[in-house]
Amino acid sequence: MPVLTRRIVMHAFQSILVDVDATAAAHPAFNVACDLAARFGARVTLVDVMPDLPPGPENIVVRRLERELSEQRVMALAALARSRPDVEILSTVLHGKPAIAIVQEVRRANHDLVVRSHARDLVPGRLYGAVDMQLLRTCPCPVWLIGPEAAAPSPYILAAVDTGSDAPGNDEMNRTIVDLALTIGEARHATVTVLHAWSLYGEELLRPRMGEQIHEMLEAVRKAAADGLAALVRSFGERAVNARMECVKGDPRIVIPRYAATQKVDLVVMGTVGRSGLAGFLTGNTAEAVLRELRGSVLAIKPPGFVTPVMLPEHVERSVGV
Repeated sequence: MPVLTRRIVMHAFQSILVDVDATAAAHPAFNVACDLAARFGARVTLVDVMPDLPPGPENIVVRRLERELSEQRVMALAALARSRPDVEILSTVLHGKPAIAIVQEVRRANHDLVVRSHARDLVPGRLYGAVDMQLLRTCPCPVWLIGPEAAAPSPYILAAVDTGSDAPGNDEMNRTIVDLALTIGEARHATVTVLHAWSLYGEELLRPRMGEQIHEMLEAVRKAAADGLAALVRSFGERAVNARMECVKGDPRIVIPRYAATQKVDLVVMGTVGRSGLAGFLTGNTAEAVLRELRGSVLAIKPPGFVTPVMLPEHVERSVGV
């Protein structure tokens, strides 16, 4: 049966899953994950996913080639693992559809975080690939997609929250987003900004009807948004003493990508799956629109109670007792 997302506290990370292309020349996801693991004493599981062969008649030559490619990747992963003796690293080659294989491994081994290179390459400005989007929709633990700016000497982290919603679980999601941003900020000596985009519902319709009163309404909404944002950040005490706060008027689908681009943000921490629709399959409209515009790294979390639709193979389900 599906599992529920756990409440994540970054400083308690115990197991990080890193998905790499073992044949690539550079491994930014591996480097980021190992630095994080070394900081918090976490284990790292290093994987590469080989797609299954298409169905068809058995072909000895093709099967032999598949074994050789798998063995090459096993050796490449082992060599990469040996390059970080300061971290406990297991390595393995997974088989199957990449996103499904990764989520199944998360469920099987109870990993706390998935780290993966942005579209598995280092091309600046590259949009997220199909596997990235599937992980953002279905992975039960946070997913960190690493962009080409991963090695920035003084990274800038943006925590995108929504303090104006009273949806169930929204407060917990906001706290998790800020917690993750602050923890990574502490580990990487980064600048952290917590941003909330606010708006007056129906402003365009109200403006011609309300006259000068519209300004009072806008100010009341702005103040409530600013107060809610300040209360959220204050709740983290000294951990957030250096965190910046930005309460920006506008649609979050526009505000967040624009802020990330103009301020040269290296990492956006945000929620992904909304509560509407079929849990695990549909990314919330706002989050989907933001992701389409972002070009840097993203650390995405699921709301409390999220259920992944990805099932473990039946024999694994029984062996792990789920």
